[in-house]
Amino acid sequence: MLSIGYIRNSRITQSNSISTQKSLIKDYCKNNGIKLDEIIIDEGISGSGDRIKDRDGYQDLMKMVKDGKVDNLICVSISRFGRNLGEIYKSVELMDQMGTKFHSVKENIDDSVYGRFVLNLLGSLYEMELSILKERTRDTLKVKKENNQVYTKSVYGFDRVGNNLIENPKEEKMIRKMVRLKESGKSYGEIMNYLNRNKYRNKSGNKFSRGNVYGILKRRIDKNYTYVG
Repeated sequence: MLSIGYIRNSRITQSNSISTQKSLIKDYCKNNGIKLDEIIIDEGISGSGDRIKDRDGYQDLMKMVKDGKVDNLICVSISRFGRNLGEIYKSVELMDQMGTKFHSVKENIDDSVYGRFVLNLLGSLYEMELSILKERTRDTLKVKKENNQVYTKSVYGFDRVGNNLIENPKEEKMIRKMVRLKESGKSYGEIMNYLNRNKYRNKSGNKFSRGNVYGILKRRIDKNYTYVG
């Protein structure tokens, strides 16, 4: 049976975060008589539930737990292990079934009744915190939309300078062409094929998709320049 440390940081540039987490895990194991066999790292990956499939280290670790190979799983904090309460519960339940002890350094969590209580409580708080952050982001975008402010990286037909849109003459000419094609009865797919056949590119420098064409024309009709095409 193995004792595995798990580390996650959200950005690849946070090298100090990795070294700090390593040090804390090693000190915890030394102070608690645990022989650390390996440390698994997920670098530059969010802990939210919708990104869990991208966490290769986490997936490998939980497979080892499922195979009954892990005796102790040690992380610095619950937030480093994950931020989605549902996934945390599933993982802890699997550890219970397979006899794996979960340890969190900062919250002083182990396999005791007290440790489980703190795990459930803090998991709920982290989930609430993440939901609040997402809600604030949605509110910010909603306000920008209502005030017709740009909130995206780029808008076809314009160049972005701060929160202002400066018309791009070349792209504006192409939009007028697209409008004429649509008014002549062409479908979005036919306009897309015309653009790509003539080697025109979207704002990202890639081939046009049907969605690009639809978005650009919808933006022109609605006069809504926050809508990216």
